[in-house]
Amino acid sequence: MINTKGNSGITNPNNKISDIHIQQISRSLASQIKKEEFEKKYAPVSSVLKLVGAGIFIAGSMAIPTLPRALEPLISNKNEKEAWKRFNLPYLKRTLERLEKEKLVKIEVNNNLQTVEITEAGKRKILKYALDKIEIKKPKFWDGKWRLISYDVPGDSKTLREIFRNYLQAWKFYPLHESVFLHAYPCENEVEFLREYLAIGKYVRIFVVSQIENDQPFKKFFGI
Repeated sequence: MINTKGNSGITNPNNKISDIHIQQISRSLASQIKKEEFEKKYAPVSSVLKLVGAGIFIAGSMAIPTLPRALEPLISNKNEKEAWKRFNLPYLKRTLERLEKEKLVKIEVNNNLQTVEITEAGKRKILKYALDKIEIKKPKFWDGKWRLISYDVPGDSKTLREIFRNYLQAWKFYPLHESVFLHAYPCENEVEFLREYLAIGKYVRIFVVSQIENDQPFKKFFGI
């Protein structure tokens, strides 16, 4: 996991994050929640936030006896569905209240029905969870192309520059120069996601090239 402690609001707060985008990411993350978390009846706060982001509570509210049915699209295994049914609902409500206190969700009462909605801060948290799940996968066959990532983040954004660099290192990029990294495998989507999350898109360029001089050290590094 990349250390971004103290920078939970590093994205530009004026940049509204798409609800549809967050819902898609959250549903993917929620589908990866391990059954064991719910067999204990106590889900981590992060798991509950992912469910809110996935839209489980936005429309269905906290009329949570219907929770197992709402979660069915995210759960493929019958045993996992049974685990969800044993979920501790009072604990879930307390967890949602904690998320509200942290301003990650907003709980409102409409027509005597309590509803839960994710906030912009909650959306940014979801993006952070998604980033920590990302890895650059090695394909079965190399396509013969190199991905060059060049960035020139201003000096007054040193923290963002360091976070961006730390992610590239964690994703096993090869450091060509101080602000130029190299990868052999498709990673454009991952880098684009990262630069948009950090709101430094205009300072980062992605190049895809078919030839690099004296590339043997790079091939060895990536096991090609």
